[in-house]
Amino acid sequence: MKIQILGSGGGEGYPALFCGCAHCNAARKAGGKSLRSLSQTLIDGKLLIDLPADTNMHFMPSGLSLGEIENILITHVHDDHYCPALFSTRGTDFAPVLGCERVNVYGNADVKRLFDGFYSLFPIREEIRAGIVFQTLSPFEGVDVSGYKVIPLKANHAPEQVALNYLIDDGKSVLLYLLDSGYPTRETLDFIINYGKRLDCVIMDGTMGCNYYVYHMNFKQNRQLKAELESAGVTAKNTKFIISHITHNHAGLHEEIEAEFADSGIIPAFDGMRIEI
Repeated sequence: MKIQILGSGGGEGYPALFCGCAHCNAARKAGGKSLRSLSQTLIDGKLLIDLPADTNMHFMPSGLSLGEIENILITHVHDDHYCPALFSTRGTDFAPVLGCERVNVYGNADVKRLFDGFYSLFPIREEIRAGIVFQTLSPFEGVDVSGYKVIPLKANHAPEQVALNYLIDDGKSVLLYLLDSGYPTRETLDFIINYGKRLDCVIMDGTMGCNYYVYHMNFKQNRQLKAELESAGVTAKNTKFIISHITHNHAGLHEEIEAEFADSGIIPAFDGMRIEI
């Protein structure tokens, strides 16, 4: 499984668009890995996780068009993870050549509801709408998505909706994707531990840095979760632990986060990061 982290930032990006704090200004000056766009991940060039407003910027250097992506998993409908307005140009004269005739969009019931609400105000062309298929997922009920076994998990996030994390299994490797989420609940942890397969990669929420908020993880909890999964015997020596969804309010430049996790076996993500498991 080939994983590309297209965007590694939190909800407002890093630097935040309107912010002039010390962290944002330092990131603007430093550039490189300290510049973080909105969270999005691509698996094997086929399976996309989340659809933020930064999607076009992410795909421009990838060599792909979004029209080649047949399946999109949405974690939840906060606007940094899901921008349904992007679908308005999928087809007709906006995109006359599509790699996939239709796109399957998986997520909670609010994913379609938000889409319908947006396009009730700004009508979408019927020919475009016909190529967008929504499938509502329920936590812990796995589905086959073009050869991937995708199991939605109950994220500890956004209590106003059913926010999802994902186990993604291609038959050879297993990815545990925990963006956005606070420390997983016992129910979710027990499901992961009892899944019966080794985790090859764990991508964790690192939003809160050295601070605390129940619906996002911090750096201490990242270490705690790694230790708990290792203790449960569901990881191996070569399991990759990544933190992402980094914000300017709670963490410094990329090299400062690397120093924070030195010798921990946890790697901070950056935009464009590629992982193979």
